[in-house]
Amino acid sequence: MKRAGGTFTHVPNWARRFLSQNPAEKTWTCDTCGEIEPFHFAQGWYARRRCACEERAEEQRQRQQVPRTLAEAIKDAQMAQTYTWLGAGWTASELEARTFSTFEQERQPEAFAEVRAFAIHPQGNLWLYGSYGVGKTHLLAALANLRRSAGRPCLFASAVTLFDAIQERIGNDQDYHLLLKQAVQTPLLLLDDIDKPKVSAFRQEIYYQLIDGRTRRGLPLAISSNCPPAELDDYIGGAARSRLMMGIIPIHLNGIDYRLERR
Repeated sequence: MKRAGGTFTHVPNWARRFLSQNPAEKTWTCDTCGEIEPFHFAQGWYARRRCACEERAEEQRQRQQVPRTLAEAIKDAQMAQTYTWLGAGWTASELEARTFSTFEQERQPEAFAEVRAFAIHPQGNLWLYGSYGVGKTHLLAALANLRRSAGRPCLFASAVTLFDAIQERIGNDQDYHLLLKQAVQTPLLLLDDIDKPKVSAFRQEIYYQLIDGRTRRGLPLAISSNCPPAELDDYIGGAARSRLMMGIIPIHLNGIDYRLERR
């Protein structure tokens, strides 16, 4: 709609649906507000005007949309954090490409089926253990990516990277407890290689906080390690291992290191 000297010189066809040169066509009666006169534009064009009732209804509709929109924004933010939640420099976005469809299922048919079943309905503590290069990390990432594709937030981290991120915050005099809070409260936490970090009382305490916090909330956990169950106490401590065993789903993966095969 173009203006010339404050008047409309042309009204496009799409706008004519909302305008009329007959004021009676744009005048209407509200049961509460009475007769509502139209807006009057230049060159004799008129448009329907909202009454006070309609204005209030529109304001209420917009207020009701805000929580829904906010919830969607929070959910989108959670979905984006799966591999980035530890902060800049500690991302693992390359794992987004590892899915069940890219996994060589014939190498680990039983583990493949059990992890996929857990991905559909995660309950308890899934534990993948076995030697190097048998697909533990790939299956954990596939699990995380399937949950994300279903709109279910989760957090993934290598245990080594988790402790590196915590140490970085400690070294910079920053509070690392927000990371622990996120890890405890996320709907699904995935920790890869929990027996890789060097053993220390501090690391065992962190493991205890994570596992105990999620156990008390009844939230599922998925982990991987090279060591078998009998040796886990040395890495995470007896108290954390005891809680981990509640609802444990142990899956042993064996076979040839596929990285060596490719070489």
